[in-house]
Amino acid sequence: MTNSVTISGCVTYPDGVAAVGVTVMAVDVDSGADDPIGAMPVRPDGSFELSATESELGGQQEGPPEVQLYLFRNGSTVHEETVEADPNSTLDLTVERESHPSMEDVADAMCNMHHGMSGQRGMDNVPRDPFHSGHGRFGRMFPYLEAADHDPEFLQELGRPGGPLDESTHDRSVGESSVPAGFAFLGQFIDHDITLDPLSSLARRNDPDALRNFRTPELDLDSVYGTGPETAPYLYESPMQGGDPERLLVARDGRPDVPRNAEATALTGDHRNDENHILSQFQYAMLEFHNAILEWLGEDCKDAFEHANRLARWHYQWIVLEEFLPTVCDPKVVDAVRTERNHYTVGPGDEPFLPVEFAGAAYRYGHSQIRERYRVNEDTEAALFGRGDDAFGMGFEAPSAAEAVDWRYLFDLHDPDVVPQNARAIDSLLSPDLLDLPFLESDDWRASLASRNLVRGRQLGLPSGQAVARAMGIDPLSNEQLGFEEILRDHGKHPDTEAPLWYYVLAEARVASGGDHLGPVGSRIVAETLVGLIKSDPSSFLTVQPEWTPRLPAPNAGQNDFSVADLLEFALGDDH
Repeated sequence: MTNSVTISGCVTYPDGVAAVGVTVMAVDVDSGADDPIGAMPVRPDGSFELSATESELGGQQEGPPEVQLYLFRNGSTVHEETVEADPNSTLDLTVERESHPSMEDVADAMCNMHHGMSGQRGMDNVPRDPFHSGHGRFGRMFPYLEAADHDPEFLQELGRPGGPLDESTHDRSVGESSVPAGFAFLGQFIDHDITLDPLSSLARRNDPDALRNFRTPELDLDSVYGTGPETAPYLYESPMQGGDPERLLVARDGRPDVPRNAEATALTGDHRNDENHILSQFQYAMLEFHNAILEWLGEDCKDAFEHANRLARWHYQWIVLEEFLPTVCDPKVVDAVRTERNHYTVGPGDEPFLPVEFAGAAYRYGHSQIRERYRVNEDTEAALFGRGDDAFGMGFEAPSAAEAVDWRYLFDLHDPDVVPQNARAIDSLLSPDLLDLPFLESDDWRASLASRNLVRGRQLGLPSGQAVARAMGIDPLSNEQLGFEEILRDHGKHPDTEAPLWYYVLAEARVASGGDHLGPVGSRIVAETLVGLIKSDPSSFLTVQPEWTPRLPAPNAGQNDFSVADLLEFALGDDH
């Protein structure tokens, strides 16, 4: 039986009258990424009840939930506190009265009750206001668009093995893209960097005032550096063992691997970067990147750690802006976004946030890029997930020496003897392995990453893909162009039902570029978010030194430029 987390209580004004018009939101803010537990307007009697399952909140590996409760009225926060997730107790909360509730407020609340909204749990009824910028980690690019009302059981069925999103049972897969396969894992690394608990941010490690808003997404490599050598020494070499405390720790046995404790658990700034073999190996490369910069700076460099950290972050941000985004997005859209952002307008000094349109839909395009099998070196090819000799394992485990990744097979390092594999094309189909994840029961819809993405989008109250296109001033693709018309017909749904945003982004990429990169809607959401996060970061090179260009050797990209191939060669030398 799946464990659940329930938060319930009553919100009133000081005179005991129900605080009609107030919305309650609960968020799990533990050591992993923040997970919304639920949100709802208080009922006419002031009561509320929010719940989510343990799996929806990151599973057992993230530990017990740490619940932050927010109360909103008219888009503004009126109360917040940390609460216990205790299903046997209820919370009595009091807020100051702004004005007496109008008859319209009461009528709206009664109407919501009548239409069953009070009976919804979890994120089934995400309100629009709490996700405006400045209200915590999550925000909305399009807060006034209506949520797409898809049947949850329909969404669950779409992603099951053998269904319409299964690559192995479909004839219209466009196959491989022209993009090297490693970009899917670079994208995953970036995702974990911006959704990590930012208590680990080096820039804020000595700023106690920052704790109130401590979950701020930035591309600052805190997934690599943790809280820094002063407060996370287990990530760094130990002087007691003859090491340099400014160097990041790697495996002690000579294997190319992240450091691990006696139980083989990875010691990383973000435990998720050990969830699959290739991502874990990229994390290792990033550790060695910092160490190689230290060596490049030399022993006479004053404040060497700070200089190395800044060079690592700035070169990484350069790669995101100059190589990653033009690869996974339409380059013309990226150029336009670099000049002006229309929907994610957070700037320097503003509180950044992750748009749910990005986190819950558009940036999940990478799932479509994942291949069934990967060659990681001249001798080793296997499935990404699973048990046995024909798979790289279940994740969160040390690789064998034979599984060391030779990055020439995943990125173009300009080696005439090795042609890198390509990623799957971005389309509305996924590798069968992702529809039947080996760490969950196969008869549970949650074992399908596609089903989870679709249901999660509904829980977050995401609008349809066509609605977002119209809001952007883009002519939306029809269900027929998306391949969604046939799905609706086969499942007995109304033909005018618009597509979920995640599905739309994937299918749009196929229509726009044959799956090489995202289409206009997906490109705009992804590019505006990542460019906006870098521009809002007070320590990024775009803020501190906008005319800066890379300084490290770049034999692949050339002078004043830097690519992921250059990073890997610089970090690993001949062992890439």
